[in-house]
Amino acid sequence: NTGQSHRPGTRQHQCPFCHKSFGRVDGARRHAKTCPQKGNQPLPPLARRGRKLRACTQCSRVKVQCDGKKPCARCSSRSMGCSYNWLCSDPSHRQSLIEPVDSKKPASGRDVDLRLPFLLRNLDSTTQFVNERDAARQPESSVGGPSTRLSSESNTGEPMAFIDPALLLSSYIDPFLDTYLKLDGVYDDSGPGAPGSPAPIMSGDTLERRLDLLSYELETYSLRKPKLSGSFQRESFQSLFTSENVRGFVIAFSRKRHYQLPIIHWPTFDILKAPLPLLLSVAMMGAAYSHTPGVEPDPAVQARAFHSISAPYIFSKLQKQIDADSESEDLLEYCQAALLMIGIGTWVKDQEIRRTFICKFSPKLIRVIRDHHLAQIRHDDDESWPSFIRKELKIRLASWSFYVDCLATLATNHPPLQLLSEMRGQPPCSARIWDAETEEDFVKRKADDVAYSHCLVDQMSELMSDDWAEPQHLICSQISPYHLHAMCCAFMPIIFNLHSSKFPDSHSAALFRALDRWDFLWASAMKQMPEDQRKWLGVVRNSPGLIWVSRQILKVGQTSEAKNWRYLQRIPSYTTADVFEFVRSLDGEQTYPV
Repeated sequence: NTGQSHRPGTRQHQCPFCHKSFGRVDGARRHAKTCPQKGNQPLPPLARRGRKLRACTQCSRVKVQCDGKKPCARCSSRSMGCSYNWLCSDPSHRQSLIEPVDSKKPASGRDVDLRLPFLLRNLDSTTQFVNERDAARQPESSVGGPSTRLSSESNTGEPMAFIDPALLLSSYIDPFLDTYLKLDGVYDDSGPGAPGSPAPIMSGDTLERRLDLLSYELETYSLRKPKLSGSFQRESFQSLFTSENVRGFVIAFSRKRHYQLPIIHWPTFDILKAPLPLLLSVAMMGAAYSHTPGVEPDPAVQARAFHSISAPYIFSKLQKQIDADSESEDLLEYCQAALLMIGIGTWVKDQEIRRTFICKFSPKLIRVIRDHHLAQIRHDDDESWPSFIRKELKIRLASWSFYVDCLATLATNHPPLQLLSEMRGQPPCSARIWDAETEEDFVKRKADDVAYSHCLVDQMSELMSDDWAEPQHLICSQISPYHLHAMCCAFMPIIFNLHSSKFPDSHSAALFRALDRWDFLWASAMKQMPEDQRKWLGVVRNSPGLIWVSRQILKVGQTSEAKNWRYLQRIPSYTTADVFEFVRSLDGEQTYPV
């Protein structure tokens, strides 16, 4: 048995000499030793575990031995770039070695991928890991907090300085009592498919115990769901989501928190206290942010294998909170976990997965936001730091849920679930205030910051109003690129409703005018933004491209060619193929603004 695999979707390992593909790495290695095309060529060096601190960036990510040369032998044999920039703790030095965020390659001929890079890469159903690669190119920043430092509770192999009382009383108490209490109803031997024994209790690392409990809950959940039965591989999950790896994933997420979905307050977030669904979604997002193209094993690729179980598990937990009409503090954390999972799910270009997230999972989250009036929350002038954090978490949850829903409408023609008229709460605060690590620092930054309290409804109403004589005196003149990103997203459901309701073309005039005003405000806001701050825009930097496409949708929608495009018929399609073909056809119109 050579280990050759013909199963679709299985990762392939190639022989370095004849390039024959194998489903298992050991099969590929055995074949390479006797490959007829090997001749006198040496075998590639074996990947052996080594000291991480002496490894280059590529070797350190996969925890293999590195000879420390420039370039190292492993990177040279694989034609990969070799650098040691990860050892540098200065973010400014590290950024110089990363591809600039706003870099733009010159277009050549009809290469539409160069003219419409962001939209076409994300809408093309034949490409994968687009967002993960984009996140990998983002600059990194640092932020304090209990989850961004190595835990003092990690298991170092030293004997514990105390005796666990449970060991002394093991003959008198149920050794699984603590597990029963923590499972919160998940372990129920009355249900079909329930396992015959509870999760084991482990000593040592607190995070390791939590991850073991999480893997047990996932396994239990999969066994009780016929569609998921046997799909969860506990050993594979535990090998990827070790306590060391999860801490690394959390740090990766926190350092690139600006990229998308900045809904976690990292200075106070603690992975040892967060509910298990939130711990899982944060680890999944961090694994996606740890994407390393050309390096195996890739955490982002490995983590995708657990999407099919993670999403329904997280939303089942949220549904349990909804059914109980819960007002607990944990409800917000369950909603955060749900939104992060929706964000990850939209990155996967699979029709059924996208349909499930948009039609089944998103409505559950939006129901909580609507029932608890999270989109109408506003800050108080004299509120304490903990109160501010709690309100801001709700504001960011409602805001980013709205943005994600708007973009889903653009990409799939699914009717909007969250209404613009509901967005009457305060917009998210500035990152400078949000990242304050202490209450003293928060008070100081808040005093120096000019608060912006105008809701998204007021912003859009003014943008589309007839009176725009003196824009410098309007509320829109105070907005930042982040506020303009919210307004950019708000255009999506408005344009969708305009087309789906078959309004006459005359109604588009106000929208064209509003889009032109948006361009003016964006140019003004970018001029006011320091150059060194623009690298932290994340997905916000793609707003001009979305506005440009929105304008093209309105233009083509008024012509006789509109009937030729299935996308403009506004029929829901969860493959993004309709919008991809439409956007690709716009290549000859004008250059895409970066």
